[in-house]
Amino acid sequence: MLRFFVRLFALIGFLVVAAVVTGVVLAVRHEPSLPDTVVLELDLRDPLAEGSVDRLGSVLGHETTFQEVLDALERGRTDPRVKGVLARFGGDGASFAQVQELRAAVERFRASGRFAIAFAESYGDTGAGNRSYLLASAFDEVWMQPLGLLGLTGLSAQIPFARGALDKLDIQPQVLQREEYKSLADSVMRTDFTPAHREMMESLLGDLTNQIVDGVAVSRRLPPAAVKAAMDRAPLIDREAVDAKLVDRLGYADEAREEALRRAGAAPGADTMEAADYLGVAGPPNRSGPTIALIHATGTITGGDSGKPGLGEVTAGSETIVSAIEDAVDDPDVKAILFRIDSGGGSVTASETIRRALVKARQSGKPVIATMGGTAASGGYWIALAADRIVASPATVTGSIGVVAGKMSVAGLSERLGVHWGVLDTAPNAGLWSPFRPFGPAGEERLNAIIDSSYSTFLSRVAEARHLTPEQARDAAKGRVWTGAQAKNLGLIDELGGVSTALTLAKQAAKLGPDDAVTVTGYPRPKPLLREILDLASGKGDLVEAAAVLAGLRPALAELAPLVKAARSGAVEARMPPLGLER
Repeated sequence: MLRFFVRLFALIGFLVVAAVVTGVVLAVRHEPSLPDTVVLELDLRDPLAEGSVDRLGSVLGHETTFQEVLDALERGRTDPRVKGVLARFGGDGASFAQVQELRAAVERFRASGRFAIAFAESYGDTGAGNRSYLLASAFDEVWMQPLGLLGLTGLSAQIPFARGALDKLDIQPQVLQREEYKSLADSVMRTDFTPAHREMMESLLGDLTNQIVDGVAVSRRLPPAAVKAAMDRAPLIDREAVDAKLVDRLGYADEAREEALRRAGAAPGADTMEAADYLGVAGPPNRSGPTIALIHATGTITGGDSGKPGLGEVTAGSETIVSAIEDAVDDPDVKAILFRIDSGGGSVTASETIRRALVKARQSGKPVIATMGGTAASGGYWIALAADRIVASPATVTGSIGVVAGKMSVAGLSERLGVHWGVLDTAPNAGLWSPFRPFGPAGEERLNAIIDSSYSTFLSRVAEARHLTPEQARDAAKGRVWTGAQAKNLGLIDELGGVSTALTLAKQAAKLGPDDAVTVTGYPRPKPLLREILDLASGKGDLVEAAAVLAGLRPALAELAPLVKAARSGAVEARMPPLGLER
C-alpha cells in the first residue's frame, strides 16, 4: 500500500510538472495581452473564499476569492480598456459583510463612468436571495430570467434545541458559560430560546433587515416602505419584480452578455473576461510602493497550522498566523499590517497566542489595522483587540465577548446499555473531561474557576484596548452578539467599512498619504510552485492535501490531454454560537 501511494504521488508530481512546463512553453510562445475593449465577468453564484489560493491550487483551478473580485473592480475602474462589468448571481453566496464591501466597490466602479449589469436566473430560487439581490441592486441594470424568482424574503433564524432528545437518550449536557447571552450551549442545554437569547436574535435580525431595506432603497431610488412592502410579499415572480421596480429587464444569460458587449462597443465575436484571467494579465492594483502585509485569520481558531479551503474545515491555526506576523515584522519593506479576520472564535489559548504576536508587532513599530469580514466574534474579536484600529462592515457579526466550557456526559446512556466503566484515578480531577461520568462537585468548582479566569481576562482586555470602563466593557459583553453598526455605537470598533477603509487607515498609520501607491502582499508568502510539487511528490506533503490535489487534477489533466496527444504525434473556548440565520 505504501509503495502504491509513493508511486501515485510521484505520478501526480510528474503530471503537474508536465502541465506547468507545457504552460510555460505556451506562455513564452504566446505572450498574453488584453483586447482594446474588455467587459469583466464576475461569477458571484458561489461563496467567495477569504484569503488567497496557493500556487498549486491556482494551477489546478480554484474558486473565485473575495479579494480577486475586489481587485478586479478596483483595477478595472482605472483601466481604459475596461468598459463595464457583467455579474452573474444566484443564491446567497457572499456574506452580508462581503456584500456591503462589494457594493462600495461597484459604486466606485460605476462612478468612473463604467456600466455594471447584474444577471440571475433567480435571486434565490428555492431559498433566500437577500444578500445576492442586495449586491445586485448596486448595479445600474438588474436582469432576471423569465419565470425567475426574486427572493428578497427577509431573514429567518432557525435554531434546533435538542435537550428533549438528549434526555430521552440519558445524555447529560454539562456546560458552563459567561454570561446570559452566551448561547452556544443553549441548543443542547435547553428546549427553547431563553429571554436573553431571543432578545439578542431579534435585535440582530431587526438591524440586518433594516440594513437590507435601506441599502436596496438607496440603490433603486425607492422609498424604504416600498422595499419593505415588496419584502413582505416575496418571493416575487418575474413581472411582480419588474412592477416593484426591483428588476429592470427580463431576459436570458446570452442576451445579458450580448447587451454588455454592445454597451462596451466590442467587436463582433468578442467575449467577456473572467476576473482571474483579467488580473493574470493586467495585474492587481496596489503593486508598487511600500509594502502593506495582508494576513488572514479565517475559520475556527486552533493551535497548530491553518487548514486550507477544500480540505475540510477551514481553520485559523495559531502557528501559521504567528509565523506570518513574525515574517511581516522581520521584513524591512513592510510598513504596516492589515489583519483580516473572518472567524467565530475557537481556542482561548490559540486566540491569546495570536493576540500576543500582534502586540509584539506593534511594539516593533509595525502598525496593525484589523479588518473584519462576515464574522469576527468571541475569539475572533479577542485577537482584534491587539490592533491599533478596528474596522468592520455594518453587517459584520461581532462581539460574543464570553467563554464557554463543558462536556456531554453519556454515563446514563452507558448504564442503560449495560456498560460499566471501571475507574482508577490518581487525583480528584484526573477524569475531569471524561464523557463517561458527570462532573462531580470538585470538578464543577474547578471548571467555574477556569471560565471565570478566562472571562475576567477577556473583559480586562476589552476595557484596556477599547478605553472603556469595566462597567462599559461588561455591558457590551455578557456573550452578546452584535452587528458591526451596533458595535460601533458601543465603542467595540473604530470605523465602519471594508478592506479599502482599512487600507487607508494602514497608510495613515504608516505615515503615508491616502493617495500614495503601496504594494499589498499576502503573508505567509506562498511556497514556490516547484517546491510545492516536489514536496508532494517526495512524500512531504499532507495525505489529505494530496487527495485534494487528486480531485483537482481532473480539469488540469483534461487541459493537458490535447497537448500530450499533440506531442505524441509530434478545549476552553471563546466561540460564537451558531445564529441559524437563513439569510
